[in-house]
Amino acid sequence: MLVSRVYEFIEAIKKIKHSLDNVDKELLHAFQEKFPSRLDSAAKTLPTSESLVTEEEIQWLQERFAQRWDAIADKPDDYTFDPRGKNAPWVLLAKELAQSLKKPYLMILIPKLSTIDPEKFSRLEQDQDPRSIYLSDDGKTWHRIQGLFERLQQPSAVFSTYDLKKIKPRALTLREMFRIRSKKGEELAKEIHNETYANFWDYIIRRVAPTWQQKGKCPDHLLPQLLEVVELYFSAKASNQDLQEFKKKLKNLIIDLETCPLEDINHFYGIEIYGKEHNHYLVDVLLDCFEESCSLEEKLADVARWLCRYDPTLVSKCKNLIPVYKILKVGEYFDVTHLSQLLAKLDSNVVGITPKVQELIAKISTTGVIPNGAISKEIILEIRKLYALRWQSIKDTPNDYLRKSNEENRSWIRLAQYLAGAGYIEPNYYKLLIPTLTLDIDPITREIQTNYPLTRFILSEDEKELIYLPNCIGQHQSNGTFYHFSGNRFRTLTSKELERLPFAESQFYEYYAQFIATEEECLPIKRSTVMALKDLVNGTLNPYALRLGHNITKDQERIAEEAYFKFFEVLNNLPSDELARLYAHTVIWRGQKRSVHEILKEVQLNETPKKFEHENTGRPDNPDSTKVESMIERNSSNHQEVVTEPKVVIAPPKQRECIALASQYFLKLVCDYAPDTLFTSDIHNISLAALEEMRLCSAQRVFRDWDNIDDKEATRRALTILVALITHNFSYLVGTSTSLQFWDQKNSITATGKELFKALEYALENGDFSKIRFIYTYRIRNIVAKALAQKDIITSFTRYEDTLDWLKSIKDESMFDPKNQVYFDPEILLAVLTPLAEKFNEKSRLLIEGFLDQLVKTRMQSENQYLQWVRINVEFNKLLNNKGLPLKTRDSMLSALRSNNQALNSSDLNSTFVRFLTQRLASIAMRKTKRQGIFDTNPGQFGANYHQAKEYFEQYVSTVVASGTNELSISEIVNQLKTKSMIISNGVMMQYLESITKSIPILHSGQDLMSTEPVTLGLTRLF
Repeated sequence: MLVSRVYEFIEAIKKIKHSLDNVDKELLHAFQEKFPSRLDSAAKTLPTSESLVTEEEIQWLQERFAQRWDAIADKPDDYTFDPRGKNAPWVLLAKELAQSLKKPYLMILIPKLSTIDPEKFSRLEQDQDPRSIYLSDDGKTWHRIQGLFERLQQPSAVFSTYDLKKIKPRALTLREMFRIRSKKGEELAKEIHNETYANFWDYIIRRVAPTWQQKGKCPDHLLPQLLEVVELYFSAKASNQDLQEFKKKLKNLIIDLETCPLEDINHFYGIEIYGKEHNHYLVDVLLDCFEESCSLEEKLADVARWLCRYDPTLVSKCKNLIPVYKILKVGEYFDVTHLSQLLAKLDSNVVGITPKVQELIAKISTTGVIPNGAISKEIILEIRKLYALRWQSIKDTPNDYLRKSNEENRSWIRLAQYLAGAGYIEPNYYKLLIPTLTLDIDPITREIQTNYPLTRFILSEDEKELIYLPNCIGQHQSNGTFYHFSGNRFRTLTSKELERLPFAESQFYEYYAQFIATEEECLPIKRSTVMALKDLVNGTLNPYALRLGHNITKDQERIAEEAYFKFFEVLNNLPSDELARLYAHTVIWRGQKRSVHEILKEVQLNETPKKFEHENTGRPDNPDSTKVESMIERNSSNHQEVVTEPKVVIAPPKQRECIALASQYFLKLVCDYAPDTLFTSDIHNISLAALEEMRLCSAQRVFRDWDNIDDKEATRRALTILVALITHNFSYLVGTSTSLQFWDQKNSITATGKELFKALEYALENGDFSKIRFIYTYRIRNIVAKALAQKDIITSFTRYEDTLDWLKSIKDESMFDPKNQVYFDPEILLAVLTPLAEKFNEKSRLLIEGFLDQLVKTRMQSENQYLQWVRINVEFNKLLNNKGLPLKTRDSMLSALRSNNQALNSSDLNSTFVRFLTQRLASIAMRKTKRQGIFDTNPGQFGANYHQAKEYFEQYVSTVVASGTNELSISEIVNQLKTKSMIISNGVMMQYLESITKSIPILHSGQDLMSTEPVTLGLTRLF
């Protein structure tokens, strides 16, 4: 490039010196010093010599371009905004310099500019207008305006852009749109579809922005931040302070916005803000914040108005916004009139709610206002009761707030928001909707829960927490566990919570179904394998080594190595399928999920430095080490996953896994199967090992050795033990028994019996038998084994032979032999004994019918099915042991029951119940007739009258339940019959139905004088 070109540039700048800012004046001065005037003092013309610019001067020129770009970027003089005016001489000089350097002139003007457009993969051109591109936030990546326009012409186009290394499109940032909007010049006008647009931004606002709210959802959790942006602006203006805090909060809002889904971001941009004279899209208001335009104050007031209309809890304390809130009657200006209006709009899709709403409106008009015009506390209390009543009716139904936030629920949510915004209830108005909630702040995001829509939550099983599902997904993506953080720890979702998952936003259940539900469950491993892991833990887990920076001693290192050698020998002898199960087995500890194969592979890096040391010292490799490596290689090939064979390297490719930390995962795996296992004293006594914590969160897995026992069989055996505890007549020395109270039953049991009951108590009381295989195969059998192993003198003296036989029958499983079975499912008892009773004599039939009365009465109670199973079989045991029941009848009953193991469907069960009911009603009616016959009233007619009465009741019952027998439960059938009996005044039927629907009271008796510590099952019942 000729030097004369530089002088021409200097002269061009001097001509507009009056319009230069300080930066350009400094640059002009720098140019004049670098290139002193070579004008002929007489001719006043440029010298004729055409000297070239040196390499040093070219470098200096590029530095000046860089200096100016840093000063003008994103300001009115930005080249990409307007290359005319003051920028024109710089553009001409850049083009001259670019020809010498053989590079695009835009890379002279903007030195950091990349060479390729990530959207079209095109390169910069020499004749390209700077306004034809816009820069990304990094100031390097550029995109063509034309490329964005062309994509917007495509069917179903989404307003978005691309990054070079990412496949998926992303939303344009506010900074990018600011750069697009800032472009100026009449030549940017363009006619599109017979309509003229001033520039590309005009096209976006008029044609594209109206479509943004057609997809996605408003990111509600960002609205409180948007309100803070508004507040900080008005606070700064009111106190004549700078806008630094305002800009900082705006920056944070933008950062959080960029983490949202593409369509949600565009939805946010497209929010229409209504103004006094003109409406604006929110994106335009936010872009005005970058420029601090003169109309910004009015627009931000409009944003505050929109916010409190959208969510009445979003009310600012800023005095500048008081006029807005007065007009809209929100915040402290929410009054009784507005409250009555909102109450009248409440949708009541729940029976009994409408009258209570009307009563409340009437009460407000008389007593709802206190002298200062506020709403009284009594009215707020009534509103809370109203919400609590509604919640109990809609919980876990299609009208649940967590399933449906619009339609009927919208008016209820809206009223709650107004009350929270006015300060009459807590800011977390979800507590009004769901009164059982206890938390306000989400433990992970640290945001108030109302910042997120209800459809992103599910209710915890205890109904005290809202589980924010994006947290569960984030936990799974980070650590492989779809866990919820509760009570200072991560926990798995319960079965009840998982049942609620499909009713949240579809994206969450779809994620669970795609990534979680399809995960293969760990196949169980044998007890011997787990015990080998226990030995490894004892030799390698030094709790102090878990501290950062702690170095273990040589002896500790030697013990750990020996433990690993022994463990690998065990692995070497494992059958291939057991080895594959072990390697594929995962362990979850403190929210992180890792496989055994992964842990062992990382621990194996310990051997690499030793190999490197042996090779450099000339000593041979440790043969044991080589054996271990080959064994790992063999074991890896048996693993279910394809594992790439590690390459032999001179130095380890990454930091090896801490042996103690790896052992902590193995400790957790042992606790998952056998939480009561004993380890070294250090592991037990030093809290760093976290043994107690692992025991508390044991996964309660079942050894592979018990694969023959499924959930159904484990449940049968556990319930059998419970019934036996209540019915067995234990022998004991005076003062050594314990009183067991169960529902309306009582028995004296031994200390071991108490332990067995305690092992089952939680599952029985809560109706949760999801871990019953573990309880039976581990807890119960360990208690029995421990008791039978006691050989001390006191035990030998106090434990009777019948108790030992009873315990042995559990250990050798003879108690559960189908040949000896005396406890049965209630449905089978009803199905078998109902027809069988008619075959026996009257005395036996009365005893059997009395038991069946107890069966039906128990089934009518609100207690869970397992409690009912136990009580029914306790009553059946009483029947079997009744001295009035002939032995032959007893054997006939048991034979019929043992041979009938077919499960009944609901239709068969209801048919059986109807048969029993008609048979029982006829029997009761005829017994009354027979008693009358003794006193000279139609003697000897019982048989004929019985069949006649039975036919009558069969016809009568069928007319009541025929329309829905298959769908009705036993309790529903009885309730319908009770209603019909009251209408027709059938005394016999009514009296009987009342008897079987009475509540069975819990046994409340004083402590047995012989007992040392009563065991009472805490049943929660309402009488």
